[in-house]
Amino acid sequence: MEYRVAYKVLPAGVGPDDYEPADLQQREDVVDLPAPGDGYGPHIGDVKDALRDMLDGAEPIAIRFLQG
Repeated sequence: MEYRVAYKVLPAGVGPDDYEPADLQQREDVVDLPAPGDGYGPHIGDVKDALRDMLDGAEPIAIRFLQG
């Protein structure tokens, strides 16, 4: 099932005290995950894992679902 999500990108090697939230890149992407068995949607950990695979080591934060 496809889910469109918006998130900010924390570059690899950047710690929580090394950035201002307004300076982070805002992105939107579609992640394709198996349909959840409980009917509530995907687990946020699964969404983060899928986004990490797309980001080459950067960390997705402040994730919002736009559709799904």
